[in-house]
Order: sequence, then C-alpha cells, then structure tokens
Amino acid sequence: MQYLSQNDLKKMMLLSYEKIEKEKEQINKINVFPVPDQDTGNNMTKTLSGIKKAIQDKNFKTINDISEAILDGVLTAAQGNAGVIYTGFLAGFLPELTEKIDVKNLAAAFEKGAKRAKQSIQDPKQGTILDVIDAAALTFKTHSNKEQNIIRVFEKAVESANKALVLTKEKLEILKKANVVDAGGMGFLIILESSLEALEGESKKIEKEERSSEKVKRFIQIISNRYEVVALIANPVLKTKEIKERLKKLGNSIDVIQVKNKIKIHIHSDYPDDVRTALRKMGEIKNLRIEDMAKEIIGEESIKPVSVGLVTETSSMLLPKIVERYRIELIDCEKNWPLEKTSKQSIFEKIRKVTKLKPKSSGLTTKIYLDAFKKQLQEFTSVLCITGSSKLYDYHALANKARSMISKPKRVFVLDSLNIGTGQTLVLLKAIELIQEQYEIDEIIKELNSFLAKIQSYIISQSIRKTKGKGKIRIHSTLEVKKGTIIRGGVILAQDVVEIMSKKILRQSKKFKKIRTVLGYIDNVEIIHKIKDNLKSKIKVEVPFINLIPASVSSIIGRENIIVSWTGLQKIKSLNPVLNKSNGFYFKYR
Repeated sequence: MQYLSQNDLKKMMLLSYEKIEKEKEQINKINVFPVPDQDTGNNMTKTLSGIKKAIQDKNFKTINDISEAILDGVLTAAQGNAGVIYTGFLAGFLPELTEKIDVKNLAAAFEKGAKRAKQSIQDPKQGTILDVIDAAALTFKTHSNKEQNIIRVFEKAVESANKALVLTKEKLEILKKANVVDAGGMGFLIILESSLEALEGESKKIEKEERSSEKVKRFIQIISNRYEVVALIANPVLKTKEIKERLKKLGNSIDVIQVKNKIKIHIHSDYPDDVRTALRKMGEIKNLRIEDMAKEIIGEESIKPVSVGLVTETSSMLLPKIVERYRIELIDCEKNWPLEKTSKQSIFEKIRKVTKLKPKSSGLTTKIYLDAFKKQLQEFTSVLCITGSSKLYDYHALANKARSMISKPKRVFVLDSLNIGTGQTLVLLKAIELIQEQYEIDEIIKELNSFLAKIQSYIISQSIRKTKGKGKIRIHSTLEVKKGTIIRGGVILAQDVVEIMSKKILRQSKKFKKIRTVLGYIDNVEIIHKIKDNLKSKIKVEVPFINLIPASVSSIIGRENIIVSWTGLQKIKSLNPVLNKSNGFYFKYR
C-alpha cells in the first residue's frame, strides 16, 4: 500500500475506538500516573467516541473534510490527561495530511503530531504516552526515505512503540513501583495497532505480557490535587501559553490544546471553583466537567451531574437542536395564538396600540406547566422555568401557580425573563451556559437576575413607510422592550431597516469587544441576513441562530415587525479621556 484514502483514515479511526473500548478495563487497571484514579481507559474511550460520532455515518470527499470532522469531534469529547494529549497529537497530525498520503507525508504528520502533543503539556515528562508517540514518529521518519509501503512502516512503528511502552516502567519511579507501564502509552499503542489492523484487514496484536505485568502492585498514593477539571472554550481571549501560566497557580497536570477558535483545557486542582472562574475570563465555556478523583478511586459517584433542568415556552424561539441537546421541556403555546389580520395602521398607530398592552391570555393551563415540572424533576435535582415577560403574557402567573402545586416547590424556580422572543432566547442561552459550567441553582438565579438588565431588544417594521424627510434618508420610529414591556424607542434617521438596526446596536455597543445577538423575522429572511452581515462588518458579533417569529410573539409585536436582541460578551476594560486639540476632550477605549 503506497497511499491512504479518506476511507482508510475513517476505518483506522473507527477501529481504534472499538479496540480502546474493548480494552479499556485493562488500561484502567494499570492507571497509576499522574493519579491512580483508574479511568484512563474510560477517558480514552470517551475521547474516541467523539470521533466516532463525527464520522461514522457520514461520507467525505476529501482528506481535509474528514480531518476537520475528526478534530471537531475529538476536541469536544476529549477527557483526561491521555485524551487531551492524544487530541494534541491529532491537532498536529491531521492538518499535515495531503490528498495524496504516502509514507513521507505520514512521517511529516507523525512528527508534527508528536510536537503538538508535547506542546500541549505544561510539564512534559519521560516515561509517558509522549515516549510512545515519539517512538512511532521517529520510526516513520527513519524509514520514509527507503520504504514506500505504508503497512510495512506501520508494522515497524508498532514494534518501536511497544518497546518504548515497556521502557516507561523504568523511566518513571511510580510505574516501576506499581510494576506497570504507562496507561496512556498503552492506549496510544492500541490505537496504532488498530490502525495497522484496519489497513491489513487482520489483527497482528502484540501479546499484552510484553506491555505490562499480570500483577499490579498496589500501594498508597497521595493525591496532591483532588479535582480534575476539563473544559472546552470557544473564542479564547488569551494565548495557550498565557492560559497555562494563569492555571499554573491553581494546580498541575495542565494540558492545553487549541484548534482554530476552540481550546481544550485539562487541569488537576484543589480549587475547582477558582479554576471555573479563571476559565470564564479566558473565553466562552462550551462545556465543563469537574470530577472528584478521590471519590472515583474508592468507587463512589465522582462526576458532578448537570442538576438543573429547564422549562420554557415556544415564544422563546429556541431551535429544536438546542431543545434536544440540553433536554429542555418546551411548552407549546402557538396553537392558542391565531395570527392577526394585516391592517393598514400607520407605525404610530401600532406604537400607541402596542405600548398599551396588558398581559394576554395564552389559553394555556396550570396543568401544562405542572406536568412539565414533574417530568423534569424525574431527571434533574432542580427545575428552572424561564417565562416570557409577565407584563405581556400570563405565562409567569401560570408557572408560579403550578410551582405551588408541586410536593416539593423548593426544587422549582420560576424566573420572569422580562422580555419577549429573541430577548427571552438570550436569557435561556445564558442559563444553559451557567448550567453547563456546573453552577448551583441559587448562583444561576443570581447571575440571571443581573443579566436581564443587560439585554437590549428592538422592534421595527419590515415595510417602512415614509414619515418625514426628503430623499433616501427618512425618520423612522422604533419600539424597544424595557423592564418587561414594550415602549417607544424614539426616532432615527436611516435609509432602511438594516441601517436602523445597525445604528441602534452599534451606538450602544461600543464599550464591548464582542456582542451576542439573536434575530427573528416573519417572512423576509433576506433582511435579517443583511442586518447580521452589516453588524459583522462593523463589530465582532456572535449570532447563535436566526429564527422565525412564532405567532405568540408576532401577536404582540405586530405581523410586519422584526425583533433583534443583543447583549455584550466581552467588555472593554477601561475608558480613558484623551486630549484632542481640535475638539477638546474625547473618550478613547483601550
């Protein structure tokens, strides 16, 4: 075999998952470094399961396509020291692959993979998985100029990796004392063997006696840092070197690997809450896992589960994939909101009508909320219900009444979003983040109450009529959501809806490095995309999604209107006065 295809790479990855999953208990058994928590096999299985999920039932046209899918899957799923180090290896290995993978290309990829794996660790040591990776990389480099058959070089790489694994027992005192080889190194060797088997179509597994002894010697080990924290951060504001330096004060076994705009972080610490706080300042936490290794060692439940379940209405405009992923109980209120007929009212008449709104009856019942609470309580310790504004809907009153009917009402919390549509969406996205970061329910409520005032929601008609002025520039009236109700948002000079929204948001978002916005539309998705593109061209903006405005929202804001909500994510640190000779003092953000 002289070349590898994307299908060969797919087979290698899928078989690696199968073999690791099959031998995970053997890997767990010899796991004594850096801590004897006996979970390296489990962690590597979870890590490779991310790859399996990303590629198993999909077809790829190019090496680049499958490589990107593998990296995204492994970065999201990576767990434990060995899992994150292997992710580092793949982060160097996969981008080096060309559409024509031969021995020389594999040699270059292995070399880069070994380098990235070592760079991901704060304090790399001999006698670990790195030795096994290095042995395989060196073998490919040595034979790349004299051997063209990929399988033959793979066979030699497996032999070299196995010898390096056996030697780990002599390089680390703790492994020698326990009479075992490095567990992560064994995992990487199994991955190499699996890759070879996938290419050959038959197993040539080296006997396990060559890897480690049958009897593992048990002895007392002191864990210097009790908790393992693993997190995935998006859009980091710090470089990996800076992240390592900041985390160094909080623990050890630090692994940091970046792929594009995402960073996987692993650390052992006695201060998991401080680690979590530090991570929040480094970027957007997409997922976070805290494990008590002391409990894991003695066989007790060690991973803190997601303990808060969410309930909300369809007026929140969440996408189905978000509802499914985070197991949100969604109350359907759309069938009770018939669309109003289009009228020929002027924008001013609409404003007068909408600003005098009182809470509308949704046609929902207390029982619907009660059933939703009971269902979530079967799965979660606490339930948080985030309702549409109590000043516009009767949702909040119904949810509170349902809460009072629960046998243990202290487990259910009802929060008024004081917003509508896209604004309610932003509250829920913030709640999801806090839950994933494993905040307790009282902390979540406190954070959300502070967050509500930071949301800006604007409503404007899609079919703008001329109200005043000449030429293309016109005076337009807008609506805003404030303290749960809809008020006049003033007038603005602009050519169209795109410019209106751009001016409204940009004018107030200058103190933020980045903002998050959610956009809703009725029948003109082109306008919404133009607003998004216009914002992205002028400010760093995150748009989680764009969605149709449901009937329960359009009945409040009007059928011809669109709604856009935003909040600041990264605040500019300081606002310093600078002297300008022509204009006097003005403020410059630093």
